[in-house]
Amino acid sequence: MLSLAEGIRAAKASGNKFRPLTADEIAALEKNGNRCEDWSRVLVESAFAPNRIYNSVFSGDVRLPAFYGTLLLPGDVSFPTGIYDSLVHNSIIENALVNKVAMLSNVLVRSSAVVNNVGSLVSSGKIGYMIGSTMNVGNEMGGRSILVFPDITADLVDLQLFHKAEPDVEAAFAEQLKQFREDSAVPFGVVGKGAVVSNTNIVRNSWIGAHARIEGASKIRNSVILSSLEESTHIYDSVILENSNVQAGVKVHTGAEVQGSVLMSRVKIASKAIVKSSVIAPCCHIEEGEVNSSYMGPLTQMHHHSLLIAALWPEGCGNLGYGANVGSNHTGRMPDQEVMPGQGMFFGLGVNVKFPANYRESPFTIIASGVTTLPQRLKFPFSLIRPGDPQLMGVPARLNEIVPGWNYARNAYALDRNVFKYSVRGKGVVPSAFYSLYNPETVRQVFDAYNRLQVSEIRDVYTKEHIDGLGENFMRERVRQEALRIYGEYLERYLLDMVIGFVENDALLATQPPKEIRRLITGDLNKEIARVVPMADTLDELVKRYRLLSKSWFESVSHGLDRDNERGREIFDDYDDAHPVDKNFVEWEKARFEESVKRLNNVLKNI
Repeated sequence: MLSLAEGIRAAKASGNKFRPLTADEIAALEKNGNRCEDWSRVLVESAFAPNRIYNSVFSGDVRLPAFYGTLLLPGDVSFPTGIYDSLVHNSIIENALVNKVAMLSNVLVRSSAVVNNVGSLVSSGKIGYMIGSTMNVGNEMGGRSILVFPDITADLVDLQLFHKAEPDVEAAFAEQLKQFREDSAVPFGVVGKGAVVSNTNIVRNSWIGAHARIEGASKIRNSVILSSLEESTHIYDSVILENSNVQAGVKVHTGAEVQGSVLMSRVKIASKAIVKSSVIAPCCHIEEGEVNSSYMGPLTQMHHHSLLIAALWPEGCGNLGYGANVGSNHTGRMPDQEVMPGQGMFFGLGVNVKFPANYRESPFTIIASGVTTLPQRLKFPFSLIRPGDPQLMGVPARLNEIVPGWNYARNAYALDRNVFKYSVRGKGVVPSAFYSLYNPETVRQVFDAYNRLQVSEIRDVYTKEHIDGLGENFMRERVRQEALRIYGEYLERYLLDMVIGFVENDALLATQPPKEIRRLITGDLNKEIARVVPMADTLDELVKRYRLLSKSWFESVSHGLDRDNERGREIFDDYDDAHPVDKNFVEWEKARFEESVKRLNNVLKNI
């Protein structure tokens, strides 16, 4: 941003670059149907020729280049650079195309840009370009404010929301943004190099980045659209974009409305979706639904009519099904409540989530279709929340049933398919460690849940009075026992992977028993897990156990896919013809398993 602002000031200050028009040039311009009250305020480059300016009106201070070459309009129509059938006021135009623009005022149009069939592209006064703007996410009473700027990162949003700095650090950050805003403020809108603004009604006080494509938008106002040749941003088809920051590689289209928000890299907003007062992290997809006063973490999806309001979802990777209403943020008094979903959380069809609610310690949890959840704090990863049993003795009818670990044990296909999708969509933007099922925070939460499932008194049914973290749900004893097994297996796989990694990095460790290798484990959490998880006496047995766990997981993923196919074949005669296998995912899953087998075979060779 700052370098481009300096470029604008340099263009204005470069008196040697431009010269007045000659009498012959003025005559030629007027012969071509152009008009100007004061041609002396129109300056041109030394090699300027008037033969590419027709039927246009000029006013104020205008700077024109020596036009040459052609550019592509939408539809791949080649058109010579120049100014045609337009009104130009107080603007700087480089070697670009300005065609049929009703009003171009206080704008810098960079070289190779196309501005075609636009109602008004104007700016007024000094523009701060959304640097240092204050946003409120979470509860709508303004309790969680953050400072934003066009290329803000998810990490910086997280720091402001969840890791409050010392007052002097916050003040220094605010002052830095204020200075950045002052240094970058210029009395011009910008259409960047190679950008296209076409068939759009209103563009006002906005920064259109290099190689961005704005086609058929309804209105763009007070916004920054960052873009590049490698990560082009597209805004098209009846979009309304106001008071927002849009980063490179974003797509907003088909009647979507974005107000007062930040869209980070590779976000897609489409199909009449509404995003207001929200920060949308990289690689999210939102279609048809509404997001309001929320921070939506990376790789989250809303592909149907659903609502997310006052949500703080930093880890993202979630999904909202059709009709999911994650939006009961007030109790008839004030909209002062919020929700914190966990990473990879799935809200099923028609789910109603009552606020306040904190699921952040329950990553990769599913809320089944049609369930209404009560205000609660849940602390069990990989859970399934399903309707309760009103006939169950001793359990309030309002409680749902929780099955901790169900998603890990029974839904491996869905989990790995999501990881595959994230690896494709987030490539180069979101690191794979972020959405791994074994990221350090998920491991910590699983271990914490495993410990809380240890009870001193066995009961048929448990509630939060008996086990902390169950929220407004009940759990059966047989479910508790199965959850202990599932969580234990998860922790065992995590620990064995760590031990095998030590051996891979130091072949001499292959001669040591696992109990000696275990001493290399660092970190309090990992040491605690090592004390709880049983470990084989020999490295050979340990490797075989890890191979068994890996094979079991691979078979569970394959079984999930086969189960879906078998059920489909029972229902539809032509199922296989109409439902091709996702070969890319199957090959990816197979390659991961084969790599695991190869890795373990290499360790066994060293033994």
